[in-house]
Amino acid sequence: MQKDLIAELARRLWEAGNGADAVDPAAADRLDDLELAYAVESATRDLAIAAGERAIGYKIGLTSQPARDTFGADEPSAGHLLAGRLLEHGEPLATAGLFNPLAEVEVAFTLGEALPGPDVTAQDVRDATATVAPAFEIVDSRWHGGPRGLPMLVADNTNAARAVLGSALALSASGDLSRLTATLTIGSTTVPGSAAAVMGDPAEAVAWLARHLLRGGRRLEAGDIVLSGTLCAPTAISAGDHLIADLGELGRIELDVN
Repeated sequence: MQKDLIAELARRLWEAGNGADAVDPAAADRLDDLELAYAVESATRDLAIAAGERAIGYKIGLTSQPARDTFGADEPSAGHLLAGRLLEHGEPLATAGLFNPLAEVEVAFTLGEALPGPDVTAQDVRDATATVAPAFEIVDSRWHGGPRGLPMLVADNTNAARAVLGSALALSASGDLSRLTATLTIGSTTVPGSAAAVMGDPAEAVAWLARHLLRGGRRLEAGDIVLSGTLCAPTAISAGDHLIADLGELGRIELDVN
């Protein structure tokens, strides 16, 4: 019975992310625990790969305490990144096919080494990182009206939708990531942010991800991209918007929305 539920929810969420209608929340009535939710998320990843997609890394959600409080979560949540959902720097974002997109400002890590141990620390992450870059993640829920609880959020790949990375820097050249501040500008709207909102340090969030993946028999590998969590509050966007994120010494990134 659970296998049928996992397969059905994965199929419907995958289809909703590829042009079908948003999924009725009633379909999640039996989605009542995180183990089952992560099984659905993994099944959507399998469907993507079977359709010719390529997994290129991970995204981390609920990295701030207020976000975790909203969902009653004891820890962050994790989803996968797909090559076909990563925009080229300078490529506009098409809102067609998205439901209620929000922009997040993130630090993207690209790993130069695997992180295999069960006790990965933030320093291990810093040592294993090849580059970091400013990034936008566009989050969107495939559930009609959005997720109504933590299992729904996790099953829907923690709302991962699109992403774009800016110019990469060697981590040693970026300074102390925990002290980064950010400003998201959309027209006349400015949204302040800070790396302190990302578990105190984005490298701490990546360390959490490494430990989380090991519990499920996976690990972070060399070449993986990790979106470590948003520095600014998720902000609604629409066609015609021009987004600018300034992360100080880590650089700026811009995005046009069509």
